[in-house]
Order: sequence, then structure tokens, then C-alpha cells
Amino acid sequence: MPSVIWRDIMTDKRTPLDFEAIRAAAVGNYVSTIFPAAGISFSKPAHQHQSCPMCGGDDRFRCDDKRGEGTWICSQCGAGNGFMLVQQYTDLDVYETNKLIAGAIGLDATSEVTDEQRTQWQSQQVEREAAEKAEKRQARIDAASRAQSMWDNAKPTTDDHLYLLRKGVSAIGLRQDTNDNLIIPMHYYNTDTKQTTLVNVQTIAPDSEKLFLKGGLVSGAYFTIGSAAMFSGGVILICEGYATGATVFDAMSYSLPVIVAFNAHNLIPVAQSIRAQYPDHRIIICADDDSATAIKMRDKDIADGKEPKLLVEYNAGIHKAQQAAINVAGEVVTPSFDTLEIDKDAA
Repeated sequence: MPSVIWRDIMTDKRTPLDFEAIRAAAVGNYVSTIFPAAGISFSKPAHQHQSCPMCGGDDRFRCDDKRGEGTWICSQCGAGNGFMLVQQYTDLDVYETNKLIAGAIGLDATSEVTDEQRTQWQSQQVEREAAEKAEKRQARIDAASRAQSMWDNAKPTTDDHLYLLRKGVSAIGLRQDTNDNLIIPMHYYNTDTKQTTLVNVQTIAPDSEKLFLKGGLVSGAYFTIGSAAMFSGGVILICEGYATGATVFDAMSYSLPVIVAFNAHNLIPVAQSIRAQYPDHRIIICADDDSATAIKMRDKDIADGKEPKLLVEYNAGIHKAQQAAINVAGEVVTPSFDTLEIDKDAA
């Protein structure tokens, strides 16, 4: 593919730069070299949550540097790659941003880039991606092993755990470690092998802090409240957190199985997993209604001069539940636990 040389179209006075070559050479160098050269510094290791270098918000930014491209996420600013971060932070135009990056990595941006160099960069990119995949796979294996060990060494939980008392729910199939953390097993169904295995755990501390094991699989992993025999009833309920699940299970008089997906973003992959296992069952998503938070988020966008989204798009509990239901031909209910009723015989 021929090299792409960009010029200032309006004046053509600036020296042509090979943007494609600069972007290719920058891969793998953002965190170590390019960001510091642009004045972007991190208070913690880049992948950890910390203050955003652009908006300054506390604990809302992290740089996961996927594929070595300097990728980042901020709950306020959005997400992007390393080039975007440098450009937004420095407020430079595309040309000057490329020039800064080229200088940071010691690349003569105005020189001709050879096919040999391009091949080398492409090869390095392939190697980085393969290494990332291998590292991610090993992290999941290690987390699953640790999860099994934690589960095996934990003791059954009683209903007097502080978190359970605070939520007003019972301990159903939970265990507890020596630090009084609740241990909730997370299982994953492999559609190829048709096997279900323990892949992770969620711990809940007495003060309600919730954590997953680092590197462990979360997407598609779930916890089941109820016995295997309950699945013969033809109805399966899916919700976000354990406390909601235990409350729904109690409201249904312990007669229907409840699947805990752990968070709103996991509702879709978990619903897909359950549908793959039970193609003919009625699946009902019990949505968490975050209306109050949604209104605050929308109003903040309006106050900041941003174009507001539809209100439901700010309400992750409802929005993701609706998407999950559509994805698996299911239904959505927003439980009001004083009056929750589900027709178990409905088609």
C-alpha cells in the first residue's frame, strides 16, 4: 500500500508528514515515551483508575493501552486512543500532534519510510497482540484457580453478615472467608464444550465493597440462586446483583431460579448464555431502575452544554435490561417488591 503523505491543504506551507508511518511507529510507545513527552503524567500505574489528565476528575480515568495504541477510558470525557489523548490534552491540530509524536519517538517524520520498516512495525504489532492474548488467557486461568481455592477454603455464610443484614436478605449458596468477606461463585457456560466451570468470584466486604479477582473472566459469568429442579418450571429470572436476586427469589416464594449477572453491562452476555442452555424457557430480566441517577446525569450534560441523550440511555439498569431482553426474546420487569407478581404459566 503506498505511503499516505498529508499536507496543509489551505496553504501547503508546512513540510509534508507521513501520518501513516508516524501512527505505526507510535504503537507500543505511548505510555512509556509519547505521553510523558506531551506532558501527560499518571499518578498511578496507567491501567489503574486515577485522575483524568483532561477533565481532572478523580478516580474516573484509566489507560488500558490495548494493542499498544494508548487506549483510555474516562467516565466524563469518553474513550479513545493515544493519538486522541495527546491531541485533546495539548489542543494541537492533527499535523502538530503527529509532529510531536514523531519527535518523541525519534522518527524523522519527513523522511521516506521504507517497506522494510512498515513490515517490521506490522510484525511487532502482531507480536504485541499475540502476547496480550496469551497474557489475558493466563490471567484468566490463574484467576479461576485462585477462585476455586478461595471457594474450597471458605466456610458457609450465615444470615448475620453485616452486608446481608444491611440489605435485608438471606445467605443462599454463599460462603465467607477469614476476613468476613462474602464469596459468591461465578460460573461460565462454554457453548462449545457444553461445560459449566467456576471462573471467578465476587467478594463483598462487610462495608459493601465489591471486587472481582483481577484478570478473571466476568463477561458471561453468573451465579445461580435456586436448585437445578427449579429450571423445570420453564421460567428463569435474571437480575444484576446478589441482593436483588435474593429479594426476587424470596418474593417468588423460592420457586423460580434467579440468575445473578453482577452488573448491568453483563446482562446481555449472561442472558445469551442462559438462552443457549434453555432455548425454550421464558426469560425475564428484573431491571434495576436507576431513574434518579439518570436524571442527574442528563441534567449535568445539559448544564455542561452537551446535547442530552434519551433519558433511558442514562439509566443503565433499564437500558441494558431492555437490550438483553430483545437479544434473547425475553421480557423486562421492574420489580416493586411489595407487589411483585409473575405469571409462571404465561407463555
